[in-house]
Amino acid sequence: MTQTGPALTPDSAERALREACQVADLDCESASLIRMGENAMFRLQRDVMARVGRSEEASRKEIRIAAWLETADFPAVRLARQAPQPVLACGFAVTFWEFIRESNEPVEYQDLGEILRQLHNLPSNDTLALPQFEPFPKVAARLDRANGIPDADLSFLRNRSIELEAKFEELDFVLPLGPIHGDAHNGNLMRDENGIVRLIDFEDFAFGPREWDVAVAAVRYKAFGWLDKASYAAYVRAYGFDPTKWAGFPVLRAIRELNMTTWLMQRMGETDELDAEILHRISDLRNEQLPRQWGIY
Repeated sequence: MTQTGPALTPDSAERALREACQVADLDCESASLIRMGENAMFRLQRDVMARVGRSEEASRKEIRIAAWLETADFPAVRLARQAPQPVLACGFAVTFWEFIRESNEPVEYQDLGEILRQLHNLPSNDTLALPQFEPFPKVAARLDRANGIPDADLSFLRNRSIELEAKFEELDFVLPLGPIHGDAHNGNLMRDENGIVRLIDFEDFAFGPREWDVAVAAVRYKAFGWLDKASYAAYVRAYGFDPTKWAGFPVLRAIRELNMTTWLMQRMGETDELDAEILHRISDLRNEQLPRQWGIY
């Protein structure tokens, strides 16, 4: 497979972190890996979160978004006041963020609806220089560097992405276009110790259809049953629009499922359980009528 950049593993991420912390004059001796996925997240000693990302371009965009949201006094994570960012290290882009001390009170789907409504109501800003939304911005690269996936499945996933991209181009959107988060689910919200729900993870921000943001929770409800009817109803009331009643929702659902599957594929080989989940998802994608019984990762 063609490798588009260095593989992001716990070891390569830690090497990049150490090099970046030297540049930023930060102590990383007690750094702990918090999350490993599209990026690697480390907590440092001074209550700083370090994000080791695959893309310099995406990291620079996140910095612009953070500045925009801070200027608008929008409830979101803030950049740490460190050296000029991003720091390029070992083929990765490292950014530094404030550490949010979380409340014990959970984030609800009503909170997601409210924060998305606030975000979508913010006036745009020409300095954001947001890319146009693409339904599959990372799928081709993920498939190119995939390991352990049968060739027939890789071919199916490539063809499926082409098919769905064509269907996406034909959609008739009803909400106004504007800045969107791109991956708007509860996992990208945190309630701080003062009870304020704050938005995190700006890597997928783009200029595009608001339906994409609003449909993320709808897919979790309609396809996977990951939230109950009452939670979904509260979410819809908070935002003011139900994407499941819009004719284009099945296409966004299918696109979301394919993105979620290729995201998890990056962890192929970690455990037998994960490998089985990935192959199960790929099998399900071949039949749109099958109920989705997917694990949460």
